[in-house]
Amino acid sequence: MCLAALLGLFASCSFDGSSSSDTTPSIVVTYSAIGDVVSRLVGDAATVTVLIPNGQDQHDFMPSAQDVETINNASLVVSNGLDLEEGLEDSLLQAEKSGVAMFHIADHVTLLDAAAKDEAAGAEKEVGHDHGTEDPHVWLDPETLAEAIPALAEALKLATGKDFTAEATAVVGELTALSAKVRDIMTTVDACKLVTGHDSLGYFAARYGCTVIGAVIPGFSTAAEASAGSLADLKDVAKENGVKAIFTELGTPADVAAQIAKEVGVDVVELSTHVLPENGGYDDMMTQLATAIAGGLS
Repeated sequence: MCLAALLGLFASCSFDGSSSSDTTPSIVVTYSAIGDVVSRLVGDAATVTVLIPNGQDQHDFMPSAQDVETINNASLVVSNGLDLEEGLEDSLLQAEKSGVAMFHIADHVTLLDAAAKDEAAGAEKEVGHDHGTEDPHVWLDPETLAEAIPALAEALKLATGKDFTAEATAVVGELTALSAKVRDIMTTVDACKLVTGHDSLGYFAARYGCTVIGAVIPGFSTAAEASAGSLADLKDVAKENGVKAIFTELGTPADVAAQIAKEVGVDVVELSTHVLPENGGYDDMMTQLATAIAGGLS
């Protein structure tokens, strides 16, 4: 009787789904804007974990031991792919070498190359901090981000066993509609000339008819540094082009931006280019970004 009871207990523990280990696929995304879009794709087919806390600069985030473990245990890791997440570079590379599936957004979109742009303009650009010449800020144009969605759906299918074709079609449609909304907001601006915190708005500018005149930090990363000469040149070019605002963002030295704005005679306008709004998602971030730019230039 005791043996029968033990066998019954063993059977209930072995075949009751509530007692077995959790086999839900784990999708790890490096930062919040991409995490929101990935969550739309996967729904409840997987658990989505965003590594970099929303509100922290992606350029200077350093992972904890637990973050590294999360990466190594992931069914799929989705990252930018152009070293945007500088502190995660080594951990991501080691995980990929050990066999963790990786999806790099930048491998599946049309990239802006600063070197090609400046060569065409007859200029020489200081990109800074070893980021190369390809702009990593791909999420700041919904249509560029949409290019990666079909390939991302395939990677998610491999990681979870679920077909995301229908979800991918829906998300691409949503991103296209979002871009149309941003374009409508930007049509209210007569001349869109931008001075930004760092070189983050290249994709936005290319899509919506703006020109980036310069940046407080002349590089793709906020870890780069502005020289006295580059700041002097920025003030001159801002005055020459009649810019209407100095736009700051996460990682921009506030005192430097304020001093430039004072000398140019314009206001400082804060943008949210790397952070989702509180209780909002990627769509809210992009519409608020466009609204802030349009308001600053009106």
